[in-house]
Amino acid sequence: MKGKILLLFFITIVCSSCQNINHSTALSSETKSGQSGSSNNEVLSMSIGDYDLKGEFYDEMLRNPIDHDYEVEFNEFQNSKETITTLEWGALESKYAEIWDKELNQIYQTLLSKLDREPREALIKSQKEWLQYHLGETEFVEKTFINNGYLGSQGSVSLGRVIKERIRQRTMQLFEYRYLLDGEVEFLYQSNK
Repeated sequence: MKGKILLLFFITIVCSSCQNINHSTALSSETKSGQSGSSNNEVLSMSIGDYDLKGEFYDEMLRNPIDHDYEVEFNEFQNSKETITTLEWGALESKYAEIWDKELNQIYQTLLSKLDREPREALIKSQKEWLQYHLGETEFVEKTFINNGYLGSQGSVSLGRVIKERIRQRTMQLFEYRYLLDGEVEFLYQSNK
């Protein structure tokens, strides 16, 4: 039974990595051409713009500066002639997890300031529950798969990527709520690429 659970977890990590590569490719294609093809929309629509039926929010998120800069750095790493260590890959994922976390905190505070009492209380409850899930999931994976070396040296990089993506998705969710309230999308982060 333990072997089946570990195999399932490994397959999930591999599929997650594949999804991130497809996402990365979709953003790259969109940014290069300036237009998004239908295949790009299919990949990205899974995590962006669940409530905006017009697709305007989705278009805004395609142009976000964090994913753009991550894509540039990720491609530099992949195309580098030098050997990139797992420590360097982990640092890249960690860097962008921190950037998304700052955005998450900023958009959360912005939303709180725009909501009346009952919706504000509901958002606070929702955010606490999301944070509890996020921390609990991370702790489980660390204790079960990372600390014992089960996933090897790439395990911590994979976990870093999953953490970054989880924070990114929650941040985009909160951005969409803000967009639905007042049509605004403002990132703290400014691209330097």
